[in-house]
Amino acid sequence: MLPYKNIIELDRKAATPLFLQLTNELVKLIQNGQLTPNTKLPSSRTFADIFQLNRNTVTKSLEELEALGWVIIKPKKGTFVVDTFPIIKPNDWLATKSNRLNKAKPTFEFYDFPELKKPIAYTFPLGFDDGLPDVRLAPIDDLARGYARNIRQLAFETDLNYKDGFGNLELRKQLVKMLNETRGLNISTDHILITRGTVMAIHLAIASSIQKGDIVAVGETNYKTADMVIRHFGGQIVRIPVDDKGLQVAEIAKLCERQPIRSVYVTSHHHHPTTVTLSPERRMELVRLANKYNFVILEDDYDYDLHYGNSPVLPLASGDQSGRVLYFGSFTKMIAPAFRVGYLVGPPRLIQALPKLRRIFDRQGDTVLEKTIADLLKDGTIRRHLKKSWRHYKERRDLCCALLKKELGDWVEFEKPTGGMAVWVKFDERINIPKLSQKMIAQGVYLANGTTYNPDGQQLNSIRMGFASMNLGEIERCVLILKREINKMK
Repeated sequence: MLPYKNIIELDRKAATPLFLQLTNELVKLIQNGQLTPNTKLPSSRTFADIFQLNRNTVTKSLEELEALGWVIIKPKKGTFVVDTFPIIKPNDWLATKSNRLNKAKPTFEFYDFPELKKPIAYTFPLGFDDGLPDVRLAPIDDLARGYARNIRQLAFETDLNYKDGFGNLELRKQLVKMLNETRGLNISTDHILITRGTVMAIHLAIASSIQKGDIVAVGETNYKTADMVIRHFGGQIVRIPVDDKGLQVAEIAKLCERQPIRSVYVTSHHHHPTTVTLSPERRMELVRLANKYNFVILEDDYDYDLHYGNSPVLPLASGDQSGRVLYFGSFTKMIAPAFRVGYLVGPPRLIQALPKLRRIFDRQGDTVLEKTIADLLKDGTIRRHLKKSWRHYKERRDLCCALLKKELGDWVEFEKPTGGMAVWVKFDERINIPKLSQKMIAQGVYLANGTTYNPDGQQLNSIRMGFASMNLGEIERCVLILKREINKMK
């Protein structure tokens, strides 16, 4: 008799009834050849003893197997696997169990997307992340009440069906109002598409504007997700130097004189990862070059609202008169990464076409969440939240920079960022950042390993150190732990 107890696992906490679990497991044994045609199964009493089940549960399982056509129950003789299945050479039962527990690899070949990287999951309670918001500041109660209200209202109005893929109309109206008032844009709802965060906007913008072999100019250091999407669609990346005034636009002009380019990707307000702001002069020149050389500007304005000095510089999209700038942002930095609501602004003709492309991988966004965000924009909740967050983040930036200078001034160099949620820090060459990262993680504090933003063939020995997700006490604690671990490495 097969060692049923070792090769069948029943989960008494699962939602699936035990009789059905036993049925499914026996079907698998028949399918993979462990139970061959005409094999007699143990009696219901024996099965009940093996798995410590009620006998009625086993009887119900065997009856289910017969109803499904896998076995035949012969009165006074027992239960037998039917004889109409082909004989399959059985696998060793230990191997079968091991494969199931270890989720055996598929036996077919598949494309593993070598040009892409696995996303980072931030699971540490403390640490210098890539520049994330503090979710403890998010207006969760307002969101919860709004979501509950909207799901009931939309259900009552039978408005929870498929949509057109453009996103909630009310949210588009509120975003048009916000972007026109705060960013100097001059758009209508025909210019905007709601996405699931900035990453989807980047994907749609690149997929609709770049073909295999097209040249795309990006910063020498750049947002890695954008790099991955460009490569995935066959774009050829050309690196442009970045200095304290942002992307060196003069180098783009030289590139255009040598060869045609299709687009330029730029994080204009706070360059990712270095946090520098693209100067107004370079913004104007970049738009002029786009018109002259017929390329598209992909403007990622991921944290426009977090500027701590003078008024923020208006985005390139505000000075675009020819529809060459695709502009995108999201509520991730405003609220929390889990709220996947973003937007893409572009010429109406393109926006009208994008839902067709979107439908390949995503039918529509979260209708209820989009309506809730629209309500919070309309009643001023998000505006008030941004003001509160701005005060906290500015205070945290100031403390983080002061502590880095005081405690680690001999080991790090940085410029105090004018905005955003992270500091770009260069470590002394004597510091091995990957080893330091391991030591910090061992202390329960996240620190990047220093390889993420290295250009090909270069070692910058620099990392983004996010400060916004920690309160003042947490920042001080993490800097002191960092100091201690650096001193151990000296």
